[in-house]
Amino acid sequence: MPNISEILKDKTEIKLGRKTEESSEPEPDDEFSFTLEEEAVNESEDLFAANEELLAKIGELESKFPKIEMMVTNLRKENENLRGDIQNINENFQDMMALYEVVSNQINPFIGISKITATSMEKVEMMENESRNLKKRVEELQNDVVILANVYLNTHQIDLDGVINEVLAEENSPQHIRRGFR
Repeated sequence: MPNISEILKDKTEIKLGRKTEESSEPEPDDEFSFTLEEEAVNESEDLFAANEELLAKIGELESKFPKIEMMVTNLRKENENLRGDIQNINENFQDMMALYEVVSNQINPFIGISKITATSMEKVEMMENESRNLKKRVEELQNDVVILANVYLNTHQIDLDGVINEVLAEENSPQHIRRGFR
């Protein structure tokens, strides 16, 4: 694909070439035509100089284009990084607001319940229900252990009250008390 500077050069050469062809034709020798011819030459030289200047500027811009492309790529990367940072800040802010609402609702009874607070309250209620269920299970297990211990003691004919009294008697004996003070 030809660049802009090549296209402009071709057009300039074509225009200048036409003028020179036209000037090769015989012209009348009057003073007016000579002045017009001089003005046309001056104009074509000015256009040629302006064209050369434009070609130089276009070449300069073409050389800067890769640098500009690199800068745009870097700016896009930085923009993506900033978007990620802003997203993190937004998430942190939402977490802080949820915490603020929970604390505010516990302290200020006039603040209504929001969705976040309602969700937190549901979680707390679920934990309380689980705690109650665990307490019931522990009590049931304790009762089961007592029943199993009674069954075991009855099947082996062990007098638990007698064993307890013997142990207490040994602890209160004078020999045991003396050993404890040494």
